[in-house]
Amino acid sequence: MMNKMAILNHKMNLLYDEVHNYINELNSIDTDNDIVVCPSSLYLESFSNYCEWGVGCQNFYYEEEGNYTGEISTNQLKSMGIDYAMIGHYERKKYFNDTLEDDKKKLEALIDANIMPILCIGEEKKGDKIDNVIKKLDKVIKNISHIEFITFAYEPSFSINGDDMYDIEELTLRIKTIYDYLEKKYKTKPRIVYGGGVTSNNIKKILQIEELCGIILGTSSISISFVKDIVSNM
Repeated sequence: MMNKMAILNHKMNLLYDEVHNYINELNSIDTDNDIVVCPSSLYLESFSNYCEWGVGCQNFYYEEEGNYTGEISTNQLKSMGIDYAMIGHYERKKYFNDTLEDDKKKLEALIDANIMPILCIGEEKKGDKIDNVIKKLDKVIKNISHIEFITFAYEPSFSINGDDMYDIEELTLRIKTIYDYLEKKYKTKPRIVYGGGVTSNNIKKILQIEELCGIILGTSSISISFVKDIVSNM
């Protein structure tokens, strides 16, 4: 059985005096699976220096350098030893008006920098056609080299806070549709993780979906006890 991946998106959470203990507790997790933690940018250096798992950035700018006050470049991320970076999260579009064109430029920048992209995809309303998600995805990855480097994070926005999620049959169908499309059109075996309403009670059933290689957790991932519980059930 292949290793599974748990991606931890901290969003704008954790205080400075909580970081050291969190890293120590995360390092103490004993698992054959993979963990990637995406902390606030303020804490990237601490995680890069002391965390024994993969470290990713939640956001960055696609230019390598320049007069872009408040932004982070792929060159800076690479110089810190950052392994992963997220693109296209629903909240970036909701609060910061990121576009599909922005996502594409960021994806190209990560590929050029040899940083592993975590490309977030998903629908806004429950029951929206999965074909519409694929059309948006296609606009981002079309003509991109090294599609095999991308981890696709399927995270329907309505389920991000765990309030609602598809039943396992519908979820399986949607993930399989995305997988089959990417496999057929881009000749790759895509890595897909799922996020939204993941708990220790349902994670085993979710990971029985053959096309999934792991899960992505949001704000809940700042609870190290919750993370340990999830990982132990993977």
